[in-house]
Amino acid sequence: MPTRSPRSVVTFPIVLRELTVLRAENITPGMRRLTLGGEQLHAFTRDGLDLPALRTDGFDDHVKFFFADETGRLVLPRQNVSSLDWPADGRPVAKDYTPVRFDPEAGEIDFDFVRHEGGVASSWADRVKSGESVWIAGPKMSHSHPEGADWLLVVGDETALPAIGRWLAEMPEGTKARVFVEIGDDSHRQELQTRADAEVVWLSRDGAPAGTTDLLEKAVRAMEWLPGTVFAWVAGEAVALKGIRRHLATERLVPREHTHITGYWRRTEPPAPDTAPADEAEEDAHERLHELTDLAPGYAIRAAVTLGVFELVDGGVRDLDALTARTGADPSTLAALLTYLVSIGLLDTDAEGGHRLTPVSEELVEDDHSSDEYHLGGAQAAFDSSLSGLLHTLRTGTAGYRTPGGETLYDAMAEDSLLAGTARTAVEEEARWIAPGVARAHDWSSVTSLTATGHGSATVVNALIKAHPGLRARIAAMPSVLRVLEEQILDTDVLAGVELVPQSGPVPPAGSDTVLMSRLLEWLPDDDAVQVLTETAATLPDGGTLLLVEQVTAADPDDIDATLHHLRLKCAFGSGIRDADHVARLAARAGLTVRSCKDIGWDHRMWSLSTTSTTAAGQD
Repeated sequence: MPTRSPRSVVTFPIVLRELTVLRAENITPGMRRLTLGGEQLHAFTRDGLDLPALRTDGFDDHVKFFFADETGRLVLPRQNVSSLDWPADGRPVAKDYTPVRFDPEAGEIDFDFVRHEGGVASSWADRVKSGESVWIAGPKMSHSHPEGADWLLVVGDETALPAIGRWLAEMPEGTKARVFVEIGDDSHRQELQTRADAEVVWLSRDGAPAGTTDLLEKAVRAMEWLPGTVFAWVAGEAVALKGIRRHLATERLVPREHTHITGYWRRTEPPAPDTAPADEAEEDAHERLHELTDLAPGYAIRAAVTLGVFELVDGGVRDLDALTARTGADPSTLAALLTYLVSIGLLDTDAEGGHRLTPVSEELVEDDHSSDEYHLGGAQAAFDSSLSGLLHTLRTGTAGYRTPGGETLYDAMAEDSLLAGTARTAVEEEARWIAPGVARAHDWSSVTSLTATGHGSATVVNALIKAHPGLRARIAAMPSVLRVLEEQILDTDVLAGVELVPQSGPVPPAGSDTVLMSRLLEWLPDDDAVQVLTETAATLPDGGTLLLVEQVTAADPDDIDATLHHLRLKCAFGSGIRDADHVARLAARAGLTVRSCKDIGWDHRMWSLSTTSTTAAGQD
């Protein structure tokens, strides 16, 4: 399991804003700066929704700019409580950019655009005039300055320069940093202000096309490596960063959680003329059916990820004997797996018969989430496998999936620390998006003590204590789960003020006037959910409150991700995604009264429940 990232994360409601271009200037021949302003930088109301002011806390935050398509039509998403709904009749043309300066008092925000031929955003930035309107959305999250690093390695091309420049300006005094910036020409250098002990090296391509050189990789390999713990932030053209990623991981042995490597863009070659006859270009229905029903690729890829095959090949372990020795696999079975992976394009072979990665498996290795997402011992693989019980669930309405050991997934999570840990990490990450909504939906200043339980509760508590430092909170969970929360989820400045309470079941201990139960019912069938609510209600003092957070049926009936999540939950736990009325009925069966039900965004609701009869209010 990974350890805690040195960068804490805070999330914000995603807000669509219409702003006005105030100024435009070329700060170098290669970079154009636009200053935007307008009332919607502050809190405002649209379509009955109270929307918060723009907030940007991190140097590598980003917002989306929306542009007209080739027909001149501007397609915009629709604003929700905390998120955006993308239209079904056309995808917006949107590009991500970093705010380089935000002055809320002056009502101004700056963005830098790399000047180059042919880009939608670059062309727009070159011709836009003061007074014209522009639509942006975000930022949706901010990462903090890394804590605990002895020095920083900062690497990027000109697309990363806005983030690098802002970071240098915001770095705490005395921070030791080594910075490498690739630019197209020496005239593109900028004066970067900083209080840090930062050495900035400019690397010029001297007119070579962006994304075609290895200047950054050579510079990182040749640099004098400083003593102590490093945090490496690397951004730019995706392919050009691969060598740096391998160098940091395999030669410098920098832990994954101490790197943030992002492909901001990918260089593409012009497509070859399409000379295929029309009938050959049409999709073959039989082949498509075979593709949709073939289970082999998913199992093969997951098995290879679990053994570490792709990471080993990426690190130079490429022949069968060496891979067998490193993975401990049966040689003949591993040989067959490697042959199959070659056939489906996940591996390739060289002239000596060794294996190497393909663009697809390179993407898998470079994606920081893939090792957890595809590992057969992890929660995501178990949820995907739960669909093997779909027929039983369709016939009975009950959970049809059992693990290879014959257990229900719920019981397996209680015994398997890897399964429980990856499940908890995944739901805590998802909870980042609902945490701001929970913080807004209740009067937390009136809460004297809080007990939190359920999935994502630690992330929500993180946000609540930062907003209300005097709040006394405890989190109740299985010991294996508490270890994950302590090592990975709770920020260090919050951890000291949170009591972690070991417990064997889902019902929280008594002792708090408010209980927050987050997404716990989605892993329980109806009767079990009612029992947990009933027992939880019994722990509340007179006048106490149970705040229940649950995902509800998606407002968009075409949301396929939500549909698949519903099927997985039904097969794994017999629960599924319930609608708001269904959840309210479960609460009523438990003897609880709904005081209010509020939309907190991202298809989630928060119910305020009590054991006393009161008139329901605040229904959204």
